[in-house]
Amino acid sequence: MLRAAVSQTLETLCEIELPTGDAVAVARRRFVGGDGPHVVIIAGLRGDTPEGTRVVHTVGRHLASVASLLRGTVDLYPCVNPLAAHQGARNWPGFDVDLNRRFPGRSDGHAPDQVAAALFAALRPATQIVELRSAHPAFRQCPQARVRADRPVAIELAAQSNVRCVWRYAAAPAAGSLDDVFPDLIGLEGGSGNRLTEGVGLELADGVLNLLAVLGALPEDQLPFHWAAIQRPVSVDDDGIFDVRTTRGGLFLPTLGVWAEVEAGAVLGEVIEPISGEVREELRAPISGRLLAQREEPVVYPGNLVARMVAS
Repeated sequence: MLRAAVSQTLETLCEIELPTGDAVAVARRRFVGGDGPHVVIIAGLRGDTPEGTRVVHTVGRHLASVASLLRGTVDLYPCVNPLAAHQGARNWPGFDVDLNRRFPGRSDGHAPDQVAAALFAALRPATQIVELRSAHPAFRQCPQARVRADRPVAIELAAQSNVRCVWRYAAAPAAGSLDDVFPDLIGLEGGSGNRLTEGVGLELADGVLNLLAVLGALPEDQLPFHWAAIQRPVSVDDDGIFDVRTTRGGLFLPTLGVWAEVEAGAVLGEVIEPISGEVREELRAPISGRLLAQREEPVVYPGNLVARMVAS
C-alpha cells in the first residue's frame, strides 16, 4: 500500500475459496494518518447484525470527510461474515458454525476458521477494538456497551460511547469469541437483530466517533456534534442486571418500551391464551430501574426471557 501523510484504502483482508468453487472476500476500509492509535471497528461477525454494518458505513463517511486530520490508523470492517449476512442468518451457511466461536482460527481449517485466523492476525496490533452487535432477533434493546469487569481502561472508555448502560460482566466469555482472545474489546449493541432501528444506528455511530476522539485518532473539534451531547450511562456489574422469565406459555404482550423507568412490582407485560384472550400470567418488575431489553417475538414458552432490567 502506498503510504502518504494521510491515506484511505479499501482492501481485501482475505479471500477464501468455498467448496462450490466460489470465493468469499472480507473487506477492510483503512484510514492511515500520522502517529497515533490503531483502532479497529468491526461488524458483522454474525449475519443477523445489519445495524452494525450501517454504523460502520456512517462512521466511514464522516472519517472520509475529515481524513486529512486523522491521526494513527483506523480500520473499518463493515461485514466480516458476508455469506451469513446475505441470508440474515446468525451462523456461517453450509458449515452452520458461529464465526464468533472460532477465534483464533486456523489458516489450514475450513472457511470460517480461515477467516477467523486472518482476522485474528489483523486485529492483534490494535490499540483498541470495538465490536458492533445487534440484539437477538426476538428482542429489542437500548444502546449499551458490554465490557469485561476486570478491564478498567475499557470500562472507562465504554462510558464515552453514547450508550444508556455499560454492563461490566464478570462471567468468562465464551471460548473462541472475539472478546475471549481480545479481552479489552468493547462490545456495542442495540436495536433488534436482522432489523434497522430508528435512532439506534445514529446513537452508536456518534458513540464510535466519540471513542475515536477520546483515543486521539480524531480531533475533538471534528466531531459532528458537541462532546457534551454524549450520554452519561448507568454502569453496572452482573448483580445490577435482572432477567424476567415466563412460567406459562402463550402470547407475550408487553406494556412498556425499552429504557422505560419502572417501579418494582409494575406490570411489564402479560402472557395470554391466544384463542380465549385469558391472562395466564402477569410479568412484574423485580426491581426499580430501567427496561434494558424487551421481547418482541410474542410466542413464548415456560422459562422464556421476556425482559431484562438494569437497577438504577
